[in-house]
Amino acid sequence: MLIRKALQFVEKCLGNDCSGHDVEHIKRVVENAKLILEGEKGADYEVVMLSAILHDVDDYKLGGSGDNLERFFKINNVDENLQCRIKNVINSISFSKSGKSPDFETIEQKIVSDADKLDAMGAIGVCRTIMYSASTNRALFDNDELPKENLTREEYKDKNRKGNHSINHFFDKLLKLKGAMQTEIGKIEAQKRHDFMVEFLREFFREVGAKVDWYKILEKNK
Repeated sequence: MLIRKALQFVEKCLGNDCSGHDVEHIKRVVENAKLILEGEKGADYEVVMLSAILHDVDDYKLGGSGDNLERFFKINNVDENLQCRIKNVINSISFSKSGKSPDFETIEQKIVSDADKLDAMGAIGVCRTIMYSASTNRALFDNDELPKENLTREEYKDKNRKGNHSINHFFDKLLKLKGAMQTEIGKIEAQKRHDFMVEFLREFFREVGAKVDWYKILEKNK
């Protein structure tokens, strides 16, 4: 019952999103989580499902108010212990928070993190990158602006920074996700999606006549 209510709540919060963080994204993350759960029998199903469904309701990238999650808890009289467990999962899975070396405490955190990251990879990841870029007027590609190494959290979140174009986003984040996976099923699926993104970028660079530096950087990240 609570899981169904969470889905209905998310439809209201994200129903008009066009940045790639819409209800369809949530549904895919839920399906990814179900797949990973098959190999992680000790996880709490309810915590995983509710965290996967609600993880974007207050996302800073979407201009979240910061109180949607609390509002859901209040409306549905969610037990305080369950509230804490869901918050612990959601607060731990953001790329900008976990970075390259996530340190998760629970299997539920690992599952939802992997499920969410998988939806930023592969063909879906390519499409969502373009969707988000279109919604924020981010440029597709700048041949002269190579990705910056050791990007800080503040730089990553700065939409106006020099070099913030769609193709650089693959190097800033997406090609790093494979190394942040926590579960065995997540790692296997991530490798497939990672390989697709590498091939996509090779073809993209060929079609646009990119500088040889781009190929060299891609080789380091494959």
